[in-house]
Amino acid sequence: MVRDYTMSTVCSGHRAVLACLVIGTFAISLSNVIIGHLAYNLSSLYQPEEFNRGLSTFERITNLDGEIIYDGEYISHILDGELPFPVNNNLKRLKFRPGSLPLSSAQSLQKCYINSTRYGNQIPDKTVMLASVSDTHKLIYRNIPKSSSSTARHAMKDFFDGNDRRMRHHELESAVHRLNYSLISFVRDPLNRFYSSFDESFFRLGPWMGSGPIVADKPRVKKWYFENKYKVEKYPYLYEGLPTIGHFRKVYCPPDELSISPLACNDVPSIENGTLAHRFERFVRDYDGREPFDVHMNLQVSNLVWGVTGNPLPVTKLYNATEADKGWLDIAHEKGVHIPDGQLTHGRRITRRFNVSKVSDATKRKICRLMALDYCCLNFELPEVCRTADDDEAVFCALDKIPKREGDKIDIFDELVIQQWNF
Repeated sequence: MVRDYTMSTVCSGHRAVLACLVIGTFAISLSNVIIGHLAYNLSSLYQPEEFNRGLSTFERITNLDGEIIYDGEYISHILDGELPFPVNNNLKRLKFRPGSLPLSSAQSLQKCYINSTRYGNQIPDKTVMLASVSDTHKLIYRNIPKSSSSTARHAMKDFFDGNDRRMRHHELESAVHRLNYSLISFVRDPLNRFYSSFDESFFRLGPWMGSGPIVADKPRVKKWYFENKYKVEKYPYLYEGLPTIGHFRKVYCPPDELSISPLACNDVPSIENGTLAHRFERFVRDYDGREPFDVHMNLQVSNLVWGVTGNPLPVTKLYNATEADKGWLDIAHEKGVHIPDGQLTHGRRITRRFNVSKVSDATKRKICRLMALDYCCLNFELPEVCRTADDDEAVFCALDKIPKREGDKIDIFDELVIQQWNF
């Protein structure tokens, strides 16, 4: 006869009950230990300090003054909903490094949030957005000054049948999500763009725009100057000793070129000996990033959000402005447009007037801090000089929990957004 040795059989009888209870308790405890060990090893794959993806020594440093620096891939898993936001984080903020997310600039932007009150002076369009639109090719280009914008406007007009148009929120959302338009723009490294932005803005608001040969036949430019020159009056040292365009050009233009034509100064390296660079550095020390004195100095992301809510535009793709020609050729190929060789490059390719080589590392780090929102929301890696900054000068990003916004309404539920760590 075959016996059925089930648990009920083994544990039958009064004397066997106690032994069975002991054995059962031990088995449950052992299984809990095993399961806990497996869970720990699995969860450690997504914990800061445990990622091992061949990162550099600097990138593996994840504890700074008692604060955890989270790995970008861990952050992206939380953004995608694959992992929960840590429940033990009372501040509702996770710190991570710029450029560490495994996302494109356009994908990162969609997770970004700009406080439209704090950065109100940075957002050029509040209720409408100025764009170049090609209905023929279902293409919308959003302009960002000093990010290959001149080449882009030329390309849209000459090759894509684009025209400038002011679009409201619902029009743009409908064009992208319902009519299958592509919304594109070009972005560049924030530090290098800041150099170009300041150089352009310095020229546009110089006293030579109030009178002189440059504005002799440009009454609208002259009018704009007088309406906006108050913005640079808080930095009186910028134009000391430079009352005219002639005085300015002598600072950076070689005499031989200047004697030929003032326009020749735009095509040769600057001879500036640090006079302009020193003023630039002083300005950076005084500048808090809240009130740009010219539109060219606005953050890049401020051109890619709605002014009322601070929510991102439905951008399809962001291209690298340093490879603008390649970007436009890729767009042309996708849209079936032919651009003849040599016909694309366009715009004001003017030699920078102040000598960047004379800019100190401390100034560069201050600029990185001023541009932190661009670095975080566009997922740009910091330049080396800013990546190795001391603790008090370091730039970090934050994954924040904020009340969810739908239009002008605030929901009781939180949403996860990317912002800069320090404001």
